[in-house]
Amino acid sequence: MLGERSLRDSVNKAIDSMLMVESDDSRIRVDEVTGCLRRSYYNRRERSIPMKERLILLQRYMHGISRERKEYHIEDLTIIADADTVVDDAVVRFEVVDDLPSAPEPASLIALNASLWILDKDEGALVYITRDGSTIQFSITRDKRLFDETIRRAKVLSMLLKDNRPPVLEPSEHCNECSYYERCYIQHRRYEGTTLERIFGLKRE
Repeated sequence: MLGERSLRDSVNKAIDSMLMVESDDSRIRVDEVTGCLRRSYYNRRERSIPMKERLILLQRYMHGISRERKEYHIEDLTIIADADTVVDDAVVRFEVVDDLPSAPEPASLIALNASLWILDKDEGALVYITRDGSTIQFSITRDKRLFDETIRRAKVLSMLLKDNRPPVLEPSEHCNECSYYERCYIQHRRYEGTTLERIFGLKRE
């Protein structure tokens, strides 16, 4: 019978094989270029995916009904797209969220658009699901301009990986939760309730 540590190691190995980080810098997954390129660069260099991102990816894999993968080749670059499922010739992408959005999130929109082009489909659906079962769906048609930008970002990430140069900063609201925050920003200390007193010499009543 497996011990607790052996079981944990076995589970982690299974997850790693499912969420394998590509070792070939000429092969770029669509999901790597829809968000922060700098984070994707460090994920590659660390050869791992931070736990929070692993959970998000796992949720997507588990909600995929019949996953379909296809590669897009341009010059010496390969861009890899995954579709959670294809229904009636339309690509469907599922996202598990805490709250239903009022509009599609840019990263999900870019990823789905790239999948449409790479899988040669004209229409797609982005479906958000909350943990209590609420859903909202957005339908999209493919956009060439957006796909060209995805290709450009994939080329940039591939080039920087080969040159061992981190991408430029892309500040966003997600930075505070990123595992690589301290690599991107200056070190700082936190002072509770004494900031004004320390800076302006104010005294409490």
